Amino acid sequence: MLVSIVLVGVLLLVVVMPFGKTKSDTSQTQSAEETAIHTANEAAYYEQRLKNILEHSYGSGTMDVMVHLAESFEESYLYGSKEQQAKVDGVLVVAQVKEPEAVSDITFAVCALFDLPAHKVAVMIKK
Repeated sequence: MLVSIVLVGVLLLVVVMPFGKTKSDTSQTQSAEETAIHTANEAAYYEQRLKNILEHSYGSGTMDVMVHLAESFEESYLYGSKEQQAKVDGVLVVAQVKEPEAVSDITFAVCALFDLPAHKVAVMIKK
């Protein structure tokens, strides 16, 4: 008799338990999607700003820029509020320039701007 009551109780628990994604799974998925969108927007912002700055120096339409952001985030404390910012992990610049010293100038500028070592910055000459 006691065993049948326990089995009925377990059966009721199984029937009542929700199946599928829970709210926490859904919120984690949404959070990951929002992070990916934010990271893509941030990369596009950095690319556009860097392209504008370089084209201001070397001429319009002479630069293509790609910025790669790291998976991990840096926390910055600005005016007492905590913000997460993606860290720039690498930069590729394809430049249409005539002077060979422009490659080293662009590399130096990008390294200084994003606090990157030189091996994380590639500058190629467009032909």
